Amino acid sequence: MPLKLEPIQLAFLVCSFFIVDFSDAYLAPIAARLPLKGTPSPPGTPWPEPMSANFSISIATIGNRDSITFTSNLNNCSILNSAFNRYSPDLIFRDLPVESASGYPVFAGIEIILPSGIENQCGEYPRLALEEERDTYEKYELRVEQDSDSTVTAKIQAWTVWGALRGLETFSQLIWQNGTSNNFFINISQIVDSPRYPHRGFMIDTARHYVDIPVIETILEAMSYTKLNVLHWHIVDDQSFPFVSKTFPELSAKGAYLPELTYEPEEVQDIINYARDRGIRVILEFDTPGHTHVYRKSFPQLLTPCYGDGVNPGTPSPDKHAAYEILDPTKEFTYSFMKQLFTEIKNVTKDEFIHLGMDEVYYSCWQSSPEITAFMEQNNYTEYSQVQEHYTLRHLDMVKSLGAKPLIWHDPLEFGVNLDKDIVLQVWKKNGSDWAPYLQHALDEGYQVILSSPWYLNYIAYGETWREYYESDPVLSLPNITEDQEKLILGGEACVWAEYADPTNLVQRVFPYIGAIAERLWSPISTLDKNRTDDAMHRLDQHRCRLLWRGIPAQPIFNGYCFPQEKSIRRSSKK
Repeated sequence: MPLKLEPIQLAFLVCSFFIVDFSDAYLAPIAARLPLKGTPSPPGTPWPEPMSANFSISIATIGNRDSITFTSNLNNCSILNSAFNRYSPDLIFRDLPVESASGYPVFAGIEIILPSGIENQCGEYPRLALEEERDTYEKYELRVEQDSDSTVTAKIQAWTVWGALRGLETFSQLIWQNGTSNNFFINISQIVDSPRYPHRGFMIDTARHYVDIPVIETILEAMSYTKLNVLHWHIVDDQSFPFVSKTFPELSAKGAYLPELTYEPEEVQDIINYARDRGIRVILEFDTPGHTHVYRKSFPQLLTPCYGDGVNPGTPSPDKHAAYEILDPTKEFTYSFMKQLFTEIKNVTKDEFIHLGMDEVYYSCWQSSPEITAFMEQNNYTEYSQVQEHYTLRHLDMVKSLGAKPLIWHDPLEFGVNLDKDIVLQVWKKNGSDWAPYLQHALDEGYQVILSSPWYLNYIAYGETWREYYESDPVLSLPNITEDQEKLILGGEACVWAEYADPTNLVQRVFPYIGAIAERLWSPISTLDKNRTDDAMHRLDQHRCRLLWRGIPAQPIFNGYCFPQEKSIRRSSKK
């Protein structure tokens, strides 16, 4: 039976839940007349909220820095071994000594139990879970239970190595410190958990500002602590082409900001492998036919010459179009070039999906071009959307012929392009603050979708913007959604377009606010009603403190402080 606390021990635990001196996260009101809403979180509360959890008032003490041992029935699994090394004493305890507290059972270790016959997963990469396996692909059951009067152990039952990784993260979050001592505790708990959606992502933009590889790795670490599982890498755009193509080296040689601000294919694959060890997919995006102005620096024939003066090719029209814009869909060279480039991209990526962009194809340049007019007459096209469709369908078919699955922004659907139903659409538009009609349109047309519209973290506003992220739900926001349409929603992504973000502020811009989106996409819909946002504030603040403890410079969400995290971090910074 679990150890029950004596009254004095229970009083200590209650104090550790609610009193500043023993709390790892403390929020202060914005003004004395405005008391905080919501219920503070007990220490060791996991984020995102599990599907089902039973937290006992019983606790166990951590004996010393080396007393957390990891074992598994799946031997020689590199992914698990890497995880065991990451969840080291330095991650959990930083540089603090650890002393057992008298009167409590001692935590002895954790065991990972996986089905036999899945050893091949240790050499694979995570993928989008199939519909029939979504209940188990990242599922885990975690039990922290008392074995005897003196010992407590933990067991994680999972069905894949990816579920085991999620269970390990939750286990690590159950450990908390009495802030005035070197005593660490773990909550006796029983948790059954799996994500609401299989695609829970973050989009990073490395074209408008180059992002150093160590910063990308930091983001991946923080994503794993928040149970996000997709890094959408918008790697090139109008502004720069940092990807070093071995097929067309001129693209980066002339298109990168500087020669050193590039990503070699081997470095991209290193990032993919780094993400794989954390159960995170990496989807590369190479946007066409728009957002391609950088191609002109090395291959000017790829872009459409615009007739800004109505007579001469390659002349701009201020506020309408540049001298050259948008890939030229009339030339076979455009399609042969893209096939060679995407053949290389397919060999670099490890994910089944490639993001093809397809957004913001503005027609003003095409409308100025007599070559486009002649092309339309030859093909009996009467609308410029048909020109867009011509390129879109050929490009999609080519990418599928390479064995990849296309993922695109939803713009072609809005322009009336006829797309196959096997195309996954990412919805990003909104009219003012209203994004629901765009999502509903994609669902009405029968497409699988990923939602991003309400989750643009690059928009800066004063106040608690995380609340808006937390309360934006792909189902609750659509009053007319059907049960079949709910099944078409694969999940969502937060996005940061990098006009005003670079390595100096990117991590702080994203964390911990993206945690609100992560819980929206992970936790059961029944736990996410708007009335619980005030409670979520306290839990998100605790998670922010946890990120600080682990070296992630997450920005604050309100007045207050983290203790002892801030004390320890400041001590480390002075060394």
